[in-house]
Amino acid sequence: MAIKPTLKPKKKTTIEDTLGIGVQIIKENKDGSADAQVKFNKQGLETLVQWGLVALLTAAIDEYRGKPGESGKVVTKRTRPTTTKPVAKKKVSKK
Repeated sequence: MAIKPTLKPKKKTTIEDTLGIGVQIIKENKDGSADAQVKFNKQGLETLVQWGLVALLTAAIDEYRGKPGESGKVVTKRTRPTTTKPVAKKKVSKK
């Protein structure tokens, strides 16, 4: 009679186990957004900073080259949206 080796089920690895980054939803809002708490260790912080810098540099290169961004619009210095809307001047009639 042959002895069968017993295999232990592998523990599911999560991003928190691998990179040390965890997200906990604290409150879900009516508009579909949520308040969340992000927990990370030193390795998780390094990973977040590295990926943040990569995303920042990629967006800057795409803007420089005139490629469309996430919205599908090409953002250049000439077409960059302003943060304030121009206010129309009212004509004042003199009486």
